[in-house]
Amino acid sequence: MITGKHLLGTALLFSNLFTLHAQLKEGRIVYERKMNMHRHLADESMKSMIPEFSTSKVELLFTGDESIWRNVKEETDIRDQAGEDHIRTVINVNFGGVDDVIYMNYKDEKMVKQQEMGPKKYIIEDSFPHQVWKLESDTQSIAGHLCKKATTRGRDSAPIVAWYAEDIVSSSGPEVFGGLPGLILQLNSNDGEMIFTAKEIDTKGLDKSLVRTPTSGKKITRADFRKIMEEQFGSGGPGKPVIRIIRN
Repeated sequence: MITGKHLLGTALLFSNLFTLHAQLKEGRIVYERKMNMHRHLADESMKSMIPEFSTSKVELLFTGDESIWRNVKEETDIRDQAGEDHIRTVINVNFGGVDDVIYMNYKDEKMVKQQEMGPKKYIIEDSFPHQVWKLESDTQSIAGHLCKKATTRGRDSAPIVAWYAEDIVSSSGPEVFGGLPGLILQLNSNDGEMIFTAKEIDTKGLDKSLVRTPTSGKKITRADFRKIMEEQFGSGGPGKPVIRIIRN
């Protein structure tokens, strides 16, 4: 005789099997990176000459406990032009080199960066980041996935809000952020200064050989690389927008 308890147990079994089947364990995610350009400008006249936001594409390749974060090479440069009286404003948003890569291994707590500086590439084995997240009850749908909210603090105590999908079995996310019980599909840094939002999710045909430790470049310590950055960009380092006024 089949009782209500048996029926409930069978239903839960099939529910768990469906959830397990629906979980995604590898793939490619393309994010839109949106940066508030005006946050870095004190000159109001300069603000009037450029758009408030600059957008670009970045991608995350993930499989198991490993992931690769890298830029998406676009057909055109990410720059806007504006101005009058034959003055052209070129906005060059420097997020690092085109071939910059961040490799993360959450099982071994290993992070390796390939960073481009001018014509040279460098390999930096960095300390693994450990973010302390506060898991919250808020939910929202992003790219067709139910996401939960988590918050933490970044550099200079800047607030970080992440939305992660538990059905994507990966602890990774944009840049060096991760460590949550699901992959981060949206990350908001410092109240909108930088926002990453997943726009495309492809879970078929991932070339797993691409998710590996980068080796193209000279091995260097983080301290030595920072010295090179300061020589090239000053104390601000790369990642800040550089505004150049070119008179025609």
